[in-house]
Amino acid sequence: MMKLQTLTMTVLASAFAMTAQAETIWSAEGFDWPESAIELQETGQIVVSNMVGSPFEPDGNGFLSLLSASGEVIEKQWITGMHAPKGMAIAGGHLFAADLDTLRIVDLATGTLVNSIKVDEAGLLNDVTSDGENVYISDMLTHTIWRYSDGNVEPILQGGSLTHPNGLLWDQDRLLIGNWGPGMKEDFTTDAPGDLIAWTPGTDKVEVIVSQLANIDGVIRLNGKLLVNDWITGEIFEVSDSGEVSKTAQFGQGLADIGAGDGVILMPHMLTGKVEALAIK
Repeated sequence: MMKLQTLTMTVLASAFAMTAQAETIWSAEGFDWPESAIELQETGQIVVSNMVGSPFEPDGNGFLSLLSASGEVIEKQWITGMHAPKGMAIAGGHLFAADLDTLRIVDLATGTLVNSIKVDEAGLLNDVTSDGENVYISDMLTHTIWRYSDGNVEPILQGGSLTHPNGLLWDQDRLLIGNWGPGMKEDFTTDAPGDLIAWTPGTDKVEVIVSQLANIDGVIRLNGKLLVNDWITGEIFEVSDSGEVSKTAQFGQGLADIGAGDGVILMPHMLTGKVEALAIK
């Protein structure tokens, strides 16, 4: 993410180029700073978070959009009353969304916002993932991973290997964490790219999978492949089990928190207000 005032027409007009192995399946436009996209597995529908102009302002303008499995907008302002919602996860029939210093909880059966839990010491809650019972939230500014369990939010990992943690993915029995990188500046550039690390809850074990990989925004597993993306460069990378990295696709700056759909990568293009589904062959 970048502050609005730092964006240039060159960034907004930047085109993308895909590898021969990638194909766009559908594309939808008209979103307002889309940050994340997630598939509702029971229906195949897609939820997109809209920050509406600023990643930081508690202005009440943010909302979630609901799309069909094929990318048609069902309800643009499906869930309202948020500030700048970002990453999302699903657990126990609820959708959890990170919103500045608040964890938003949506009842999927009724499509209503049922709870908002303020995290007093949070800096900028960003991505969310779940192991099916617990919900984990990254805090980009305080170098913290929070855990929601039984109605409470508490810090479970801080500092150390965390350098502005952003993308999260619960992967088997461990938490994958995509760092943005050390020395983050006001324009969100860093002194070095961020590491992709893995942490086993209940232990002090933190493993560096790939060092200085990218300014990591999204981390997903799709068709067995581990994929991460870089917001600054617009690149999508595949990471092998042995930590080898290969570039899958190249887009313009602003490719935000990618999601895993039904055989496709869900891609929110923050700066152009577009969401696409990309198939990787």
